Amino acid sequence: MVKFFSSMAGVTFFLITLVGYWCGSAPATAAPGKSQTAEQSVPVWLYDAQSFEFWRDDKGQYQGLYPTLIRLINETYGYHLQIIPIDGEAIARQFKNNQYGVYAGVIRTEDRARTRLLSSRIFDNEVVAASLNQRVFKTEELTKARVLFRANDATLERVKQSYPALTFRDLRMVSSSEEAFQLLSDDRADFYINDASEMENTTRYYQLSRPFPALRIASVFAFSPELVSLRSTFNTFIDDAWRSGKMQQLLTENKRQYLLSRITVSDDEQAWLQANRLELWLPKNENFAPLIWRDRSGYHGSAIDMINDMRDLMHINVDVHYVDDYFSELRRQNWPIKLVELIDVRDPSPPEGMIGPTISWHNVYYNRIGQPFLWDEEQIRHQRVGVIKGSFSQFYLQQRYASDITLVTYASVDGLISGLENDKIDFVLGDLSTMESSLRGNELFRGVLKVAGITRSEYRIGSRVDNDHPLHSLMTRLHRLSNYRTQLERSEPPSAFPELTRNTLKIISVLLLITVIFSLFLLVIMWRHMKQNRVVNRNIVQAMEKVNRAHDDETGSHIQRVARYCGFLARELHLSRRVVRDIENFASLHDVGKIAVPERILRKQGPLTPEEFDEMKLHTLKGWRIIQGLSLGPIAENMIHFHHEKWDGSGYPEGLRGEQIPLEARILALADVYDALRQKRIYKPSFSHTQASQIIADGAGRHFDPLLVALFRQHHAQFALIYDSLAD
Repeated sequence: MVKFFSSMAGVTFFLITLVGYWCGSAPATAAPGKSQTAEQSVPVWLYDAQSFEFWRDDKGQYQGLYPTLIRLINETYGYHLQIIPIDGEAIARQFKNNQYGVYAGVIRTEDRARTRLLSSRIFDNEVVAASLNQRVFKTEELTKARVLFRANDATLERVKQSYPALTFRDLRMVSSSEEAFQLLSDDRADFYINDASEMENTTRYYQLSRPFPALRIASVFAFSPELVSLRSTFNTFIDDAWRSGKMQQLLTENKRQYLLSRITVSDDEQAWLQANRLELWLPKNENFAPLIWRDRSGYHGSAIDMINDMRDLMHINVDVHYVDDYFSELRRQNWPIKLVELIDVRDPSPPEGMIGPTISWHNVYYNRIGQPFLWDEEQIRHQRVGVIKGSFSQFYLQQRYASDITLVTYASVDGLISGLENDKIDFVLGDLSTMESSLRGNELFRGVLKVAGITRSEYRIGSRVDNDHPLHSLMTRLHRLSNYRTQLERSEPPSAFPELTRNTLKIISVLLLITVIFSLFLLVIMWRHMKQNRVVNRNIVQAMEKVNRAHDDETGSHIQRVARYCGFLARELHLSRRVVRDIENFASLHDVGKIAVPERILRKQGPLTPEEFDEMKLHTLKGWRIIQGLSLGPIAENMIHFHHEKWDGSGYPEGLRGEQIPLEARILALADVYDALRQKRIYKPSFSHTQASQIIADGAGRHFDPLLVALFRQHHAQFALIYDSLAD
């Protein structure tokens, strides 16, 4: 991709002035400067680097988005534009000197928009950070990192403009992406930061982070002053291509063709594929996320992505067999390719042929609401545990506890639910994605069950191909490619409003009418129970507070103070009395998910490792699941689930931004951070009110809702008063 530009030694061109006009969008319409450009070649300077924007095929022919666009413009307007790829240093010098020609793939910046001739936006790129073994979720985490940027590139300029306070432990400029990935491999740097198209290195595994959620880089054409009249023609072409959908098709197709060009198939591999059909076996009734899982819309996961890439990119004939009791079959069958393989880390001779990184594998215990949590998995001994017959859960329990538990097998999740409801078992053990899919589909199930604990991480999952299989090398390359595509390509969220037929609408209308009539009869009954429910809910909250405080030594009066801050802000926002009451009542439950965080992490004296921090961050999700069945309402669920989201989208667990974050969670986020700053913790000293207030103010528009920060600044003294009155 081209970003900064310069001159090419030994090449000179006559300066010409292109005169004309452009009207309409039909190809037959005369374009500005048509006769001049038809007579003389106009150079199109382009950065010579491999990406979907430009690459050379095995015959040396130019391929990619920009060669395609230039060819179409030449055909449409009769121009003689000529692609000339040169290195980054030369193109940067040439662009700086305004040397004659068109420049492809220029990053649009505010300064360039004022001083250079730029075209309409061709496409946008997000800025990502690549690392071999680390991930970051917030911009601030990069301050302790050794960071690489490409020289003669505008990405660093854009990052500094968008995040002026950001500094790095060490900043180094490299000449190419290849050099950057080599430095990462040699452990001489932590992250390489560039736009997403520069990260298409499918020769290695690496992790992509998105610490700059608000930063998008627009790619455009630029023109030397002599070619000013070309700009309107290019803009018309680009705008028409976007309106017709042609530009999106070109982007998609060139990305696909580029990725395909990165995989070469040897003669031996091609011969095997022509003589054989590739057979694969995958689990049917048990999920192994993130490799494979199934919901109502079908199968998903990296194994499915890899199969789709085989079919769509490589046109390989693949027969997929979905197998019941997959884990039992996995141990019996000698399949040469296992896209889902389980590995016991205690095994002194682990299986050979793994074609990618492996992932820690946990299963989840469920029990009825009101029953105890499993603070230690050893508590499962002498209990009745239900599992799916033939599943990994059954094998795990038999291997770990033998006769110390009563194992009850069922053919389906529905059987497990029935067993719990009829008191035939005490716990259910299964993989999280399967169980949660059932929870979403069964409101009664959600109302009576909760997550009670998780298994230990003595197993890992990954993909394996026999070392002597003819496709071992090809499958390794495909796995790496699919891993890259899975990280880079974000799927669009499904529509919340599916298409409805007229008959469906009629049925819905009748059901709504019946519901309204029935609701009128229920209103009186519901009103009578409202006061009683409030008392019950408050008792539940108090009980959960006690459990949380018993589990976390640092809680102290923190949760009471946070509740007071939240109630104060809610009242100042003039929210309804009911909403204010719920926000103040449920704020104290915001960290209830920490009861499911291992004590070795929760009580660790010192900073957490990245893996430990990832597990700590799960407390928002675990807390949300714990209280889902308690019928506390959406305000409670939102506060627990989303209180670590940030205004700029860099928070977790969902990466929501702005007003996508529920108001009650935004209120809690500010209150929680203020109190955490004031409170002395194992890993930090206490801050003064002045210091904490300044940090809150600095976080406006990034961490916190600017409106709430403005309200805080007006009433910060009230926060200090609350803290002092309830100090530990």
